[in-house]
Amino acid sequence: MAGRIRAEDIESVRERTDLVKIVSEYLTLKKAGHDSFVGLCPFHTEKTPSFSVSPSKGVYYCFGCGAGGDAVRFLEAVENLTFPEAVERLAKDAGVTLRYEGESPADKREASRRQTLYRANEEAAKLYHETLKNDGSSEEARNYLTERGMDKETAERFEIGFAPGASDFLLRNLRTKLSPEIMLEAGLVVKDADGTMRDRFRERIVFPVRDLSGRAVGIGARILPSSDSKLAKYLNSPETPVYRKGEMLYNLNGAKGAITRSGEAFVVEGYTDVIALAKGGIEEAVATCGTALSEGHFRLLSRFAQRAVLAFDSDEAGARAAERAFSFHEQFAVQPVVLILPEGADPADFVNARGAEAFRELSRGALPLAEYMIKRSVGRFDLSSVEGQTRAVDAAMPVVAGLQDPVRRQEYAHMLAELAGVGDSSVLMKLDQKTAAAGPAPEIATRPKRVSVEERTEREMLKFLARDADTYGVLMGKLSEEHFQSAQNRKLFVLLKDSGGNIRAEVAKGADDRLAQSLSALALEPLDGDATREYAEGVWGKLQELMLQRRSGALRRRLQKMNPTSDPEYDGVFQELIGLDGDLRRLREQVVGD
Repeated sequence: MAGRIRAEDIESVRERTDLVKIVSEYLTLKKAGHDSFVGLCPFHTEKTPSFSVSPSKGVYYCFGCGAGGDAVRFLEAVENLTFPEAVERLAKDAGVTLRYEGESPADKREASRRQTLYRANEEAAKLYHETLKNDGSSEEARNYLTERGMDKETAERFEIGFAPGASDFLLRNLRTKLSPEIMLEAGLVVKDADGTMRDRFRERIVFPVRDLSGRAVGIGARILPSSDSKLAKYLNSPETPVYRKGEMLYNLNGAKGAITRSGEAFVVEGYTDVIALAKGGIEEAVATCGTALSEGHFRLLSRFAQRAVLAFDSDEAGARAAERAFSFHEQFAVQPVVLILPEGADPADFVNARGAEAFRELSRGALPLAEYMIKRSVGRFDLSSVEGQTRAVDAAMPVVAGLQDPVRRQEYAHMLAELAGVGDSSVLMKLDQKTAAAGPAPEIATRPKRVSVEERTEREMLKFLARDADTYGVLMGKLSEEHFQSAQNRKLFVLLKDSGGNIRAEVAKGADDRLAQSLSALALEPLDGDATREYAEGVWGKLQELMLQRRSGALRRRLQKMNPTSDPEYDGVFQELIGLDGDLRRLREQVVGD
């Protein structure tokens, strides 16, 4: 970046950007009206969609957490980008050539730092990929990939590469493009205690990791079969400013479309499993990047999938993932199920041997997370004795008691009783005892905010002005700041009036995030009544009545403080009150007549 982006170019980017298309890259949207799409908010955990997008206004708003704005604000928040980075990304997609003015070296360095890290990972991925294709040192790696069923086309698609054994291969070959310090910050090289730098990845097959936008952010690497057995089988890039493992799933950028269409994601253990499933026809496969399954991963999955199949090649690996997921899975609108492949096969071997359809068929019988954990717990005990049955129930009881939904808790208690071979009543008694011992759940204050008739009417009028151009043209001239008693509503009215009804432009230029969010909410919040001219006029009439009532009340209070025989202003104020009351009466008669 070479300075500030020209304002007219930023506006061109906003005008040419399809907000629905941009948002749909990060979450599943469904049509909810003639000018509204809804989905699960990417900025907070929820099970019921409260995130809305207005295509015509070019704004979004979440009724759950209050996040709102336009396409630039959305990309800033969801990708953790700076404003210029978000504009540059959208400009590239929209075909807008950006022009810059002014220059600040400090700002330039800060804004370009992340771009440099992306470029470092991209350059490394390209070099490793070319090495796999053309270098003689890669023969063993190519043979291994062939044995695993990965042909040249697959290697090309997933940009698989090879890191030779030399400790300075990357440092030497990229020295004209990247400094050692940048490669160190990107996690591509390491620094020894004596200050010597050397490549992190050596004699390994490498798999570039990309974020949801397709930018290279890290590397996953696997040793060759002939390598030292003492070395870790997999080695991954460390955490960096652009690579947060707990919020990254390998291949999600490529799989998100297929996941959205099918509603299902397959979470596997390794990069080669993902590639084998994709090659076999299962495009919905993703993997964690050398870290445990986390809340961040489930939050990502819940944007695109309704069902997450945790597919593992051993019961122990499945158990570890299940235990991690159970503590937080109910926070997210995605159902996790556990699939353990038979005879210790991994997903790649299974699909290569029996095909994608057999894998999908097997996954249909995957166990819901709670059921898997209960059956695994009970299965560890000898149920031929009362003592064994008791221990089995005790072992599985935390799973049942930890379920939030009372129906699920009750049904799984019955399942536990049946599996352990004991009576329902004894399990339910233990469940009651455990629940009582844990104490009542903390009560959350849920008292609804009391909204006055004035506030509700003012907001209804603001919603009309924000979304309906015809209503704006007819009623804006009949409204003034005096019609709005709330300071926030007055401020929003002034913004709408100054914008000429162009919500997107006002959101775009607003320095106050809260006002931008409030304006976005006005464009997307449902009306209390029908979106008709008659209803809009009725709302205006109610606002007018409330304003006249406030004036009348103020005049009455003023008269109460006056002496009718000695105060020279009394008669004038009294006549003004009579006129005002007449206006009120005629307004009410008109409403009744209509």
